[in-house]
Amino acid sequence: MWEIRRGADYDVATENMRVNLHMKADALTIKVRTRKINDEDGEGLVFQFLDPEGEEMRAVMAQAQPAEVSDAMEQLYADAIEIYDRAREEVLIPRKDGSMQKYAAVRFKQQIDKAHEDGTLTTTVARIVRKPTLGFGHLEAAGRPDLMLENLVLDTTRRYHRFFTKTTVDTARERMAPYA
Repeated sequence: MWEIRRGADYDVATENMRVNLHMKADALTIKVRTRKINDEDGEGLVFQFLDPEGEEMRAVMAQAQPAEVSDAMEQLYADAIEIYDRAREEVLIPRKDGSMQKYAAVRFKQQIDKAHEDGTLTTTVARIVRKPTLGFGHLEAAGRPDLMLENLVLDTTRRYHRFFTKTTVDTARERMAPYA
């Protein structure tokens, strides 16, 4: 839990700050709890970001053998990078001037690389799957559902599949249903 104070930590109206926290949580596809406080120290907010799905994934991973988790995460990382590389080579997207350019999902790669380094790869993949991205739209427009990250989540033959929650798998399945 965090406590922030108007005038010291933020300068907007407290209700605006509360809205900002909810917008950030929505962008991260997590939840936030907020409570307004008003005492001798002034006005402020107490808040806590919550990621129940991430907690569920971490609990499942904690029960597995460390080597099994490590191998699965290396496979997930390699598979995600393969999707990135293939999309970069095989997918063209329109430019504003009407010409076509190769699709480079730079933000996707940055997120995957950072998550791999931080040990948060499954939660990052789950977050990307839960909230459709511009990249999903590019792949959809290019007719390339085979390069969508949702396929990795749904692949039961992969060692990492068991580390995704039912919610993430169901979301991936729903999103991929039109392409089946």
